[in-house]
Amino acid sequence: MNKVDASKVFKLSFGSSLAIFIANLFQLQYAMVAGVITLLVVKDTKKETIKGAMGKLLGFVLCIAFSYLCFNFLGYKLLSFSFYILVIISTCFILNIRDVIAMCVVISSHFFLQESMSIYWILNETGLFIIGAGIGIIINMFMISNLDKIYIGQEKLQDQVSLILIDIANIIRNPDKDFSFDHHLDELNKLIKNSTKAAYENINNNLLSDTKYFLEHMEIIKNQRDILSNIYQFVSQLNYVPSQGEIIAEFIDKVGNTPFDTDTVTSLLDDLDTIYNNMKIQPLPEDRDEFENRAILFLCLIELKKYLINRKNAQYLRDNYYYINKKNTKLK
Repeated sequence: MNKVDASKVFKLSFGSSLAIFIANLFQLQYAMVAGVITLLVVKDTKKETIKGAMGKLLGFVLCIAFSYLCFNFLGYKLLSFSFYILVIISTCFILNIRDVIAMCVVISSHFFLQESMSIYWILNETGLFIIGAGIGIIINMFMISNLDKIYIGQEKLQDQVSLILIDIANIIRNPDKDFSFDHHLDELNKLIKNSTKAAYENINNNLLSDTKYFLEHMEIIKNQRDILSNIYQFVSQLNYVPSQGEIIAEFIDKVGNTPFDTDTVTSLLDDLDTIYNNMKIQPLPEDRDEFENRAILFLCLIELKKYLINRKNAQYLRDNYYYINKKNTKLK
């Protein structure tokens, strides 16, 4: 059992027991139902819990209203209760709050069994709902932060991108050799998927702060992946390596081994412009093969510039949000 699962098991057990205890303390009938409502309210994220609680509040109001109408007009008969079930289920389906059906049926069954919808019993059920839903919301406010998981994921993403860049450099140097590009790309896709999931969890567990920049950063990483895939497709078409190929391979290798910060990217962009300008003044290709292979390398330079600009944006976003937010989190 992992840390998150253990936390959820504890919260559900403690919250349900606490709700039952408080309901008993107020001498409410059917106190166990308060614990059941707590279990129904608690979701995986804070926003889901709040949204679910609002849906259950609507369901509870409908439950009281429909129960009152059915039992007062049709009497406390099995047929009346069956008609109530039909009405409440139909309404919940229409309003897309199906997860409140069980709660509504249980609460209405109390009125049916007691053959009464007096103020006492309405207040009793209201108390059960308030206690159960309230405890569910309160305990779900204490969610384990996954910020550290996101930071670790970002570092792994950066490392994986670096490995792919080094793969591409090696392919340029030796087009006939099979390198680990496909494997490293698959690993990058897995990391993107996991990091995106963690980012959504973080967004749904922060009710007030805006953490959408996590997803913005992931979109930038996806663009980097696509650019690197394009470069790979280009270099895979090389028949042989012109003299310019070693220069570009060395530069790509340098990019892959350069730390991720804004200043280094600016320097890399300057280096790329130098390479680009030097290539323009070199002698023209002597034959068709040289022309085609140099054209491929030129396309790689264009994609590399896109990648570096993209990387600069990613680092700016990271440096102005991730590290500041991480620093503030540690200070709390």
